[in-house]
Amino acid sequence: MSREYAMSRVHDALEKSDGNHLKAQRLLISWLENDHSLLAGLVAPHMAGIISHALAHAMQPQGGKVAPKKTDAARKIDASEATGEFSEALMSSLKGGRSSEAFGFGEASPTAASKPGKASAKHVEAINILAGGKKVTDKGDKKKH
Repeated sequence: MSREYAMSRVHDALEKSDGNHLKAQRLLISWLENDHSLLAGLVAPHMAGIISHALAHAMQPQGGKVAPKKTDAARKIDASEATGEFSEALMSSLKGGRSSEAFGFGEASPTAASKPGKASAKHVEAINILAGGKKVTDKGDKKKH
């Protein structure tokens, strides 16, 4: 029910602010100070991500603090990454199975690159019209468009 309640309060805030999102946002923030069920309803969809972030942050070593011990599953993952098989297969896959070529993932292959062709007169005229420049007619006369 808290999700439905939260959404009804969001709609109330939008109505009271005449659809102005910034005013509605400020109104909701002021309501959150006293209404914990509104807060719970708003953050419920994001709670898993918030908790996951907090756990990841807590597990990072900070200023000489010891990180928590790794589980057996985490040790298995580390062992498989140490072999490098997964990373090599992934890189090969990203490169299209052509690991010997000099280009990498996201880069154009040398054969795919081509020189731009010359723009047609109609294309140039269309760009000039869109840019608000002068229109060039077929006779070569320049008229203001």
